[in-house]
Amino acid sequence: MRKKDKQIRWWRVGVWTLGGLAIGLFSTQVWLAVFVALVFGFARLIGELSRPRPAAPTVAPPLTDRMAAHYAESGLSESEIDLFRETMDQVAAQIRQFETIENRVPKLKSVALNHDLDNVMHAYFKAVVKTPKQLASAGHFVYEQLPNLVNIAQKYEEISHHEVKTQDTYDVLTTAANALGDLAEAIKTDYAAFVENDLDDLEASVALAKKQMQERPRLSESTTLPGHELDLSAVKEEMEKTHE
Repeated sequence: MRKKDKQIRWWRVGVWTLGGLAIGLFSTQVWLAVFVALVFGFARLIGELSRPRPAAPTVAPPLTDRMAAHYAESGLSESEIDLFRETMDQVAAQIRQFETIENRVPKLKSVALNHDLDNVMHAYFKAVVKTPKQLASAGHFVYEQLPNLVNIAQKYEEISHHEVKTQDTYDVLTTAANALGDLAEAIKTDYAAFVENDLDDLEASVALAKKQMQERPRLSESTTLPGHELDLSAVKEEMEKTHE
């Protein structure tokens, strides 16, 4: 699908041009005012062109036989499968969108690496796909945390492209970066809670295996029923008669 064209906010270019003209008029030189207006307008136009291109809409991949069987075994109806796939396609698109933004903004990349955010999001996605019936348990991540993550990243990138930055600008960027870090930790905590059942199952399997290993020597020590002993002398006599 063709990518959406980037829209230039011409009204902002006009505002900057008029602002440059007003500043230039203080010199009482018309030519200087026009020159300053053109410089301001051109600078704003460059800023508009450097804005990130809107993400291209995604198209859901066809449902494979293997995944269709997986969803059927999980107990999903056809309508539930359609809703689940639509939801998870949106989740995948948002994860890719965040990763694209972070790769353009070093500070966001640093936050993501410090909190292992990318790996956690991918693991969370796979865990939900593995257990589609548990989608509701991941609702906080799917419907709140991930959209907020992308929204903050978008605003951070936009503000970071401002030509003139004040102390307030830097303070807002710092606050946004801290918020992303807190959100990343919240996602990690929710993921751990989501896969807790898997961890419990694994611990139970390990405990069972250890118990079986401990019981095996006792089973091998006793090869006869209680109260009965194996008479090896009869076997020896039989073997001697065979060789005579």
